Amino acid sequence: MIILPMTHELPEGLNIADWLLDARVREGRGNRAALLTDQGTLTYREVQELANRFGRLLHSAGVEPEQRVIIALPDGPEFVAALFGTLKVGAVAVMVNPQLTVDAIEYFYAYTRATVALVHRHTAPAFQGAHRGGGGGGGATHLKQIIIVGEPGTTRAIAGASPELETFPSHRDDAAIWLVSGGATGQPKAVVQSHGSFANTTLRYGQGVLGLTERDITLAVPKLFVGYATGSNLFFPFSVGAAAALFPKRAPPRRCSRRFGGFGRPCS
Repeated sequence: MIILPMTHELPEGLNIADWLLDARVREGRGNRAALLTDQGTLTYREVQELANRFGRLLHSAGVEPEQRVIIALPDGPEFVAALFGTLKVGAVAVMVNPQLTVDAIEYFYAYTRATVALVHRHTAPAFQGAHRGGGGGGGATHLKQIIIVGEPGTTRAIAGASPELETFPSHRDDAAIWLVSGGATGQPKAVVQSHGSFANTTLRYGQGVLGLTERDITLAVPKLFVGYATGSNLFFPFSVGAAAALFPKRAPPRRCSRRFGGFGRPCS
């Protein structure tokens, strides 16, 4: 049996972007495959550099530590980089379904008081409409900027940003991510998760129960904005230097077995 430390034994200074990503590069695993995507394979060093560029982009947008950043992106390198980039600047990520309706987006703008939203160009119109109050909710009073990933201007800004960024020295009890409920009993609500809680779950379940190693490849049917997939298909594999398979579209069993059956047992 593997004996792992309890939450209170985690270091007080803990930022999971450093713990899950920067640490793999420091360990000499920078050239290992981290993400297997439609855009190709990215190594840990490449993911780190892209995350640093996203962090620089958020700095330029005026994002400060502890402010909320909405991430509404399809699964892929940009989602992962946006998430880690948000954490690296000390901000708090709120991951939402990129296919939300305008009125649902207005609700999240008001509820989270997010200062910046990272959205994809294919779904940007709904987020822009919500910013203007197109759903009847009066618009977003705290939102400073919508960054549209995939637009030429954003692509140039990311490419021109420095790949170096010092990670904010978060405390293990600082908020890292607001995990959003499905809203089955009313409007969606956020469960505020700290850096320490994610580290503890990763140690206890990802390593202690699943026993993941750097030789593994993970694949999740839910998308990364769902807390289950955030852990099982990103945080857990990254904690041991394994690889995560990501793709942007829905994941019915036939697609999983056809595209990723070679990785092991097809998902269902």
